[in-house]
Order: sequence, then structure tokens, then C-alpha cells
Amino acid sequence: MTATALRAMELIVGVAVVVGSLELLWQRRFFADDGVWRWSSLAVELRPLRAVLAYRPFVALLVVRTLAGAALVAGLRGPVVPLLWLTTLAVNLRFRGTFNGGSDLMTMVTLTGLAVAHLGHRSPVVVGAALLYVAAQATLSYFVAGAVKLANAEWRHGDALGAFVARPDFAVPGPVRAAVGTHPRAVVVSWCVIGFEVAFPLAFTSVGAAWAFVALALAFHLANVAAFGLNRFLLAWASTWPAVLWTAHALAR
Repeated sequence: MTATALRAMELIVGVAVVVGSLELLWQRRFFADDGVWRWSSLAVELRPLRAVLAYRPFVALLVVRTLAGAALVAGLRGPVVPLLWLTTLAVNLRFRGTFNGGSDLMTMVTLTGLAVAHLGHRSPVVVGAALLYVAAQATLSYFVAGAVKLANAEWRHGDALGAFVARPDFAVPGPVRAAVGTHPRAVVVSWCVIGFEVAFPLAFTSVGAAWAFVALALAFHLANVAAFGLNRFLLAWASTWPAVLWTAHALAR
């Protein structure tokens, strides 16, 4: 079970890294010297990292990151996971949440767990702690997001979701707007999201519950992909689900 969970995490996070890196390379004009995220805007704070984060070296770093992600998917380990950890840290430093910050941070969580697990592979305690760390971070991400929504009257009344769906800059597809656009439907969907997120810790009450919540999480993230195009969020959070399932199995023993 442990080896299966680790390998599943490697596969999914490897794909997440490749997809994220290719997307950044495709849009590299935005962080070129005349782009929105140009190096000169960051130089004051990150000048010591110019050799890594300025435009040309950062493009090279993304190429290396893409190849390392593909190598992890192919089953190569060794220095691959630490290399992915370092290059993902560089991405987080370069954009600091201005470009898919949540997915980059969750990718970092999975890679941290994998790095610790590989370093301590001879110790079941260390590997277990690494998997528990990833599962805990995933659970907290859902629970805290749900708790914040629950405390927000606009979310409870469906207004927040309705506003998100209606915003033209999100380019929400017409069928999705039609499905959620009316106020009663927005209220129902909002409470479904809040209920799922707040209840996520119940995934650890049994193995069956864990599988059920992973299935709900898959549906939730697929809906976000359809509505808002958040494909990187799907992959980043999916990389944590094997740890969630492993933890549920461990608690059920």
C-alpha cells in the first residue's frame, strides 16, 4: 500500500509539473523583459537570485523542470525529486501567488512529502510521517476553504458564486452559467461546496469514506476545470489523494 501510494503521487505530481511548466513556457512572453511579470519588477527584492530567476535562466529552469517531471513519470528517482523540489521552489519565488499560486504551493507540498519519503525510505516511520503530512495539508486546504466560505454571508446566500460565474474575465462557458446562473441554483451549489469542504476530515473515519471524499474532490475539481479552467488545481490536489487514502487505510488497521 505504501509503495503504491508513493508511486501514484509521483505519477500525478510528475504530470502536474510537466503541464505547469509547459504552460509557463507557452506564455513566457509575459515574464520576458517587457512583460507583465518582468524581472526588473522583482530585482529589488530578489536580486541575489538573478542567475536563476531572470528571464533567460528562468526559461532554462522551466525546460529542466519539464524534463525532470517527465523523468519522474517514467519511474526515474534518485536526484529527480530534489531537483523538482528546488525548481518548484524557484517558480513559487518567481511568481509568489500571482500565477496559479495555490496549485504551485500544493505541488510543493506533495514534492516535500515525496522528498522526505525518499530520503527516509528505509524508515517506515519517516515515510509514514511524510504521507501524513501531505494528507494533513490537503485536508486543511479543503477544510479551511470551506470554513471561510461558511463564515462569509455572500457564500452562504449564493451571491459570491453567482458573481464569480457572471464575471466576463473568467469566461465561464454558457452551459455552466445557465446551470448555476439563477440564484436558487447558486445557493444549492454554494452549500454543496461548503458542505464538501468542511466535511473533508470525515474522510479518515473509514476507507470507504476516504474513497467517497476523493470521488467528491475529483468531481469538485473537474467542475472548476469546466467553469474556470483550473486544470492545474486538479492535478496539484489529485497528487495528494493517494496520501489521503493511505492515511485512511493506516487508521483503519
